[in-house]
Amino acid sequence: MKAIGIAILAAGVLVGSASASAAPREQVSFKVSTAGVDFANGESVAAFRRDMERRIAEACNPGDRMNADMSPDFKCRKELASTMEPSVQQLVMRATERRFAAN
Repeated sequence: MKAIGIAILAAGVLVGSASASAAPREQVSFKVSTAGVDFANGESVAAFRRDMERRIAEACNPGDRMNADMSPDFKCRKELASTMEPSVQQLVMRATERRFAAN
């Protein structure tokens, strides 16, 4: 099941990067691992989302490039986050359904 979650989130990041790069800018992508995330636990999901917010901010504003614009790219951040959120919600629903089915 974790492999499905990783695939869903990875696809979300790539789709977000394509739409985020509609203007002339670099594509943004990074790998997402759901290992160790209990999507049936609200605290675990909140921690996962905070980590994704941090990673999205890093991916959208890499300062290690020549002539890099050091200002935050809020459009990139918003697009990546909105692309990933449906996948996160889907994983939460599946985990919750499994939890209730097991009881």
